[in-house]
Amino acid sequence: MASGALEAAEPEGAAAPPPVKGKEVVVGGADRKQRINIDDVLSARRRDLRALAESDDDATQLEALALFRKMVRGGDVEPNGFTFPPVLKACERLGRVKEGRQVHGMVAKCGPDADEFVLSNLVRIDVLGGVMEDAYVLFDERIVRSGGVEKKMNLRRQEGDVVLWNVMVDGYVRMGDLRAARELFDKMPQRSVVSWNVMISWYAQHGLFMEAVETFREMQMGDVSANYVTLVSVLPAISRLGALELGKWVHLYAEKNGIEIDDILGSALLDMYSKCGSIKKALQVFEALPKESAKTWNAIIGGLAMHGRAKDALDYFSRMERSGVTPSDVAYIAVLTACSHTGLVEEGRSFFNDMVNVVGLY
Repeated sequence: MASGALEAAEPEGAAAPPPVKGKEVVVGGADRKQRINIDDVLSARRRDLRALAESDDDATQLEALALFRKMVRGGDVEPNGFTFPPVLKACERLGRVKEGRQVHGMVAKCGPDADEFVLSNLVRIDVLGGVMEDAYVLFDERIVRSGGVEKKMNLRRQEGDVVLWNVMVDGYVRMGDLRAARELFDKMPQRSVVSWNVMISWYAQHGLFMEAVETFREMQMGDVSANYVTLVSVLPAISRLGALELGKWVHLYAEKNGIEIDDILGSALLDMYSKCGSIKKALQVFEALPKESAKTWNAIIGGLAMHGRAKDALDYFSRMERSGVTPSDVAYIAVLTACSHTGLVEEGRSFFNDMVNVVGLY
């Protein structure tokens, strides 16, 4: 494997790996040599590598790449199906496509590509690099080689293959090829909640609201339960269609299934009730939500403005300021809209001056 790109990820001054002899590793100087079982050392390194790669911190993930390179350069570690996944994940999260494809080459050389989760990470690297053709080759080889999803395959294999299908569907969605994404989605032998969320979210974000709702209804007919992401994804589509009864069902579903209604899901519910004509229910939902986030205040102020309740919108704007939440441009636009629609010229001028001269928004 070419080591240039991975070498760049290694911090300066990194120590060379200790010399290896047989099944033992020799550490220390000439006067204080110590022999350690190499299997213990390698196991510890793999644990360190996984811990570093799974961090959410970019610098820590760079350390993971540096450690991997050191392990390979030392010649005392043969990368395997347990080593590759965290390294590939780190490459994906950091957007290091070049390094990821170098590791891809090592996978092909070492041969653990039959592992479901190694393969899904390799496909992710190709998707990240925008080379769906290469991703599909890996995917197709897997599916053709296995003859599809076998009835008697073990649980790990089943889960791994579902992940692989999801990565491919998501890849086509990211590339904007909805037709290919939908064709692949329809062919999936098994679907997880992630499979459904990818399609529902794409439809809703691209204005295909009816398709989003229809896909959500189709999901309810199967054995996969909706989760937080599902509800956040489908609610905007429900709002745009004015499907109040379905929106109420989603709200009730969240409460019955213990799904946390935080500022994001709460704001989606507020927007849904407002746009579906039930501002009274929106106000009830708002009062039950935490008040620390500007998202929820923006949603209720916008809803009140939408319903022509300018005075109430101004009152809630004042409440937001008194609660210590800094108004955003969204909140200002909402109250200005409310003022313009109800003839509150002086109030609107006052808010506009405050927005420009005090807050600095324009």
